[in-house]
Amino acid sequence: MLKGLLFVYLMLTGLVGYAQSPVVFLRDTTRLGVSLASLERSFPPPYDKLIVQAGKSSQLKGAFSGRTKLYFDSLNAQHQQFFTFIERNKKRLPALGLLFQTQEFIRADGSYEWVFCQVDGQSLTSEQESKLLALLTEWYTQHPFPIKTENGFRRSTMTTLGQPPQKRTVRRGPGIISTVEAAEKTLRPDTVTMLAFNHLELSSVPEVVYRFPKLEELDLSRNNLHELPARLTADIPTLKRLSVLFNVIPNDSVFITRNKHIRSLNIQGNKLTKIPESIRQNRRLESLWLGYNKLTTITDADVKTLRRMRKLSDLNLYSVGLSQLPTSIGRLKRVKVLDLYYNKFIELPPQIGKMKRLEQLAVAHNELRNLPVTLTKLRHLQVLYAHHNHLSQLPDEFSRLHSLRILDLSYNWYVSVPAVIGTLSSLQELSFNNNNLHEFPSMLLSLKGLKKVFLGSNPLFGQEAMKSPYAPQIKQLEANNTDVSY
Repeated sequence: MLKGLLFVYLMLTGLVGYAQSPVVFLRDTTRLGVSLASLERSFPPPYDKLIVQAGKSSQLKGAFSGRTKLYFDSLNAQHQQFFTFIERNKKRLPALGLLFQTQEFIRADGSYEWVFCQVDGQSLTSEQESKLLALLTEWYTQHPFPIKTENGFRRSTMTTLGQPPQKRTVRRGPGIISTVEAAEKTLRPDTVTMLAFNHLELSSVPEVVYRFPKLEELDLSRNNLHELPARLTADIPTLKRLSVLFNVIPNDSVFITRNKHIRSLNIQGNKLTKIPESIRQNRRLESLWLGYNKLTTITDADVKTLRRMRKLSDLNLYSVGLSQLPTSIGRLKRVKVLDLYYNKFIELPPQIGKMKRLEQLAVAHNELRNLPVTLTKLRHLQVLYAHHNHLSQLPDEFSRLHSLRILDLSYNWYVSVPAVIGTLSSLQELSFNNNNLHEFPSMLLSLKGLKKVFLGSNPLFGQEAMKSPYAPQIKQLEANNTDVSY
C-alpha cells in the first residue's frame, strides 16, 4: 500500500519518467530546480501594478490591462466551478477545513505551467499529501483558465477546502438548559428561560419543551426536524425567540398559530422554496431570517405577507438564489436591516429607496453593476455593505447620505475612489481593498471623523506602501487618528 502511494507521489511530482504534473508543493521548488523569481519575471500580474525601486516608481503592465472586468468575471465563474468541484469531491479530501494557498503561473493558452501549493496550520501525512495532489492535479488539468492572454500571467490565491464538521456549541448560564435529559430532570422549570437544544440530532420537537412556564427562547437549530409544529406558538405563550436554523423543514410543514409573543424567528437553511404564509401569524415579529433556503423569487404576495407583520424591522434573505426583487419591496417601510448577501442581483429596483427607515443594507457578493440613485433617499442609512460586486462608480447624489458611517466597496472594479466619498461627513469606516486603484484617494484627508480605511491589494502601492509616493498621505491620515490598512 505504502509503495503504491509513494509511486503516485513520485509520478505527480515528476520524479519518474511520466509527464510533469503542474501541481507541486511550494517546498519542492528547490528540489525541482524551479526559480519563483524567474517565473515572476516571465509571468506578469493580472492587472497593472506600481513598482517602486531605488526611490523611483514605474508601472508594470498587467496581462488584463484595460480588461479588468473581463478578468474578474472569469475569475468569479472559475471560483464557483472550483468550489462545486471540491464539494462534489469532498470525500477525497484528506481533511476538511484545510487553509490552502497557491501561486499559479498560467500560460497564454490558459493551461498551467506551475501551481505551487501549501497547507497552512495543519500537518498532513505523506498519504494525505498524495490524495490532495491527485485531486488538485485533476482540477487544474481539466479546468484551464477560460481566457487566453498574450504572455500568460500569475496570481496567488487563498481558500479553505471543505467545511469541517461543526462541533456543538453548548450554551450555559442562569436559566439555560442544554440537553433534553436535564430538561426532564429539573425540579425548577419555573426558573428556565432558555432551552438550547441545538445539534442534538432531534427528529421531532421533544415534549418536554412545553413544561416551562417562563420559557422565552428555544434553540432547535442543526437538528433533523421535518416540521415546525403549531404547538410551539400555541402552547408556549411566553416564547419570544425561536430558531429552527439548519433543519429539513419543507414549505408545507411550517405551522404557526396566530400570536403576539414571537419577536424573532430564524428558519434559515431548511427546505423552503417560498415564504410560508403562516409566518404572517406572528403579528409582532421583529426579526425574520430566511437565508440559505432556495426561494429563487420574492413575489408581490410574499411582500404582502411580510407587510402583515407590522413590527418587522430585520429581514434576512442571505443566499436564497434571488436575481431580482419586486418593485413592491418599497412597501416594507418599517424594515431597518435588509440582508441580501450571496444572491444573483445585477441591479436593485429603484423602489428600494422607499424603505424610509432602512439603516443597514447588505448587498455584498452579488453581480451589481451600479447602485440605484434612489438609495440616496435613505436618510437614515448608516451601514452599506456592497463588497464583492462589479461596481466601478457611485452616483454624485450619494452626498445626501449624511448618516452613512460604514461603507464597504472592497472587491469591486474601482480604478479610483469616487470624489463623492469626500462629502460623506459622517463616514467612520471605509473599505476599498482589492480593487484596481491607481491613485491615492486624497479626498479622504478631509474626512475628519474617519477612523478606519482599508486600501490593501490595490496596484497603487506596489509591494511596500510606505516606500511608495503615497507614504506622506498615509502618514497624514494616521495623524488624523485614522487607522490605515494597506
